[in-house]
Amino acid sequence: MNKYFIVTITLLLNLTLIAQENNFFVGTSTVYNLPVGMMSKRMQGNFGFNLYVGKPVSNDWTWTGKLEYFRLTDVNKDEMKKFVKSDVLGEIQTFEFQLTKMKMEFTAAGLTAEAKYKLFKADGFDLDINFGFGFYFWEYFRDSYKDSLTIDTSGTGTFVLIEELNVPSLRQKDWSGALNFGTDFNFNFFRPVSFIISANYKIIISELWPTLALNLENVSGIQFIELRAGLRYEF
Repeated sequence: MNKYFIVTITLLLNLTLIAQENNFFVGTSTVYNLPVGMMSKRMQGNFGFNLYVGKPVSNDWTWTGKLEYFRLTDVNKDEMKKFVKSDVLGEIQTFEFQLTKMKMEFTAAGLTAEAKYKLFKADGFDLDINFGFGFYFWEYFRDSYKDSLTIDTSGTGTFVLIEELNVPSLRQKDWSGALNFGTDFNFNFFRPVSFIISANYKIIISELWPTLALNLENVSGIQFIELRAGLRYEF
């Protein structure tokens, strides 16, 4: 019995030392990507995920490699509008039409390196600031759009055609550089497992072409607010 007790204690001590050394860690996070800037006028946010592996290189600095994937499918319906000027009954007027049939999606997969600097440390909690850079393969698709824009000028149900829309579909895809920076809140109460939440700004350095016939302006810099929550295991 004493022999088994000693072996058990020795094993537990070794595991504790491994956890304290923090040689390496792996983790995964659920990531919510919220478009900002001009991207927010096209798409709404959605969830994705990332997988990462890393290693502390000093008491303050840590490096990680991260693989990420996300896909946006919901358009920002409030911004899907078409404004048309037309001479109706001898007077030039501007009419607003909701583009209710609009369909778009944006998909991205990226591989990035991220440096973390420990800004604050306490028992069971520490705070990092991070900066990342890497590459994303992304694809944007807008479906074709066909519609007849009509208005009831008299209020009697007699509709007048203002404009006929027949806009072909658009697809873009490319490899692009990306940057991100933000903060990590690390809760370490149950080592070697930690719970991590993070808030970041992320930009994919590329552009989405405009489609002025659908009131879609150019997106220069595909920007997001990125919210992460996940688990990290140290070994």
